[in-house]
Amino acid sequence: MSQKQVVPNHPPKIPKAKGTKRALLVEGGGMKGAFSSGVLYAWNRFLRPNYFDLVVGVSSGACAAAYYVSMPKEEPIKSEKALAVWYRDLSGRKLISFFHPFQGKTLLNQEYLIDFIFRKKVRLESETLDSKKLPHFVIAVSNLHTHSIEYIKATSSNIFDLLKAATSLPIATRGKHMLDGILYSDAAILNPLPIQDIIEAGYKEIVVIMNSPIRHISGPLTRLTSFFAFPKHRTIRRMMRKFHHFHFNLGREIAVKPPKGVKIITVAPDEPLPVKLTTTIRTKLYKTALLGVKKGEEAIQKILKRKLKSR
Repeated sequence: MSQKQVVPNHPPKIPKAKGTKRALLVEGGGMKGAFSSGVLYAWNRFLRPNYFDLVVGVSSGACAAAYYVSMPKEEPIKSEKALAVWYRDLSGRKLISFFHPFQGKTLLNQEYLIDFIFRKKVRLESETLDSKKLPHFVIAVSNLHTHSIEYIKATSSNIFDLLKAATSLPIATRGKHMLDGILYSDAAILNPLPIQDIIEAGYKEIVVIMNSPIRHISGPLTRLTSFFAFPKHRTIRRMMRKFHHFHFNLGREIAVKPPKGVKIITVAPDEPLPVKLTTTIRTKLYKTALLGVKKGEEAIQKILKRKLKSR
């Protein structure tokens, strides 16, 4: 690691629950994020982000969550543009292309995703993230120095670098991004579904957006995959193989059978989505987004019904 890196004395954790103790967790999954974006598009009209005290974004789920949180009121035009990003702006060879390395770019072009789409074309209004009326919005990332998950609060000053860190997918990108002197990577390499961390912070009502069926089980990553992901980081390779699938499966077990006193509402597709991590076919991305919208509309009924009961 570079000597310029600074290891924080107190790594950012999920803030302790206050208020209603409601939290939203948005899972990642590369281009499967189109599903999460569809869910959150459906919620823009009826379920404001301040319904939650905490919003946690993982990997591509952080991208979908960032647009959602930054629109505290109904924004039909903006929310539709944010949804269209997934099937219009990220389809074809714009974001992911095997030709990119020959052009001096990474397989997944983060500069196009963050610096062009999020900063300019479909601008993420980052200044709204500093409002005290919004939920505490944190993005999960893997600290490559401490080999642990950190939950960093998104602000107007760090959101774009934070999104680059969160979407630093091994193999597809350089697998790391510098933020405040520290190298970070996608949180999903260690914990793709940190429901347990949210529960331990004291949250009692948790809504989880998953990009695969809740009963889906993940096997361990292969040695070859982990080697190509981090050829120079033996410890991270070993931890990826040990923890990625463990936390993926544990999160789903908890969602199915939460501990006493904790209510978990899961929003997930019934069948595997039409897209995989790197799918860039527009028709499949569009279908995935529409599936998310449908599931989002269904989930609103459950969430609002619980809200009325709690009054």
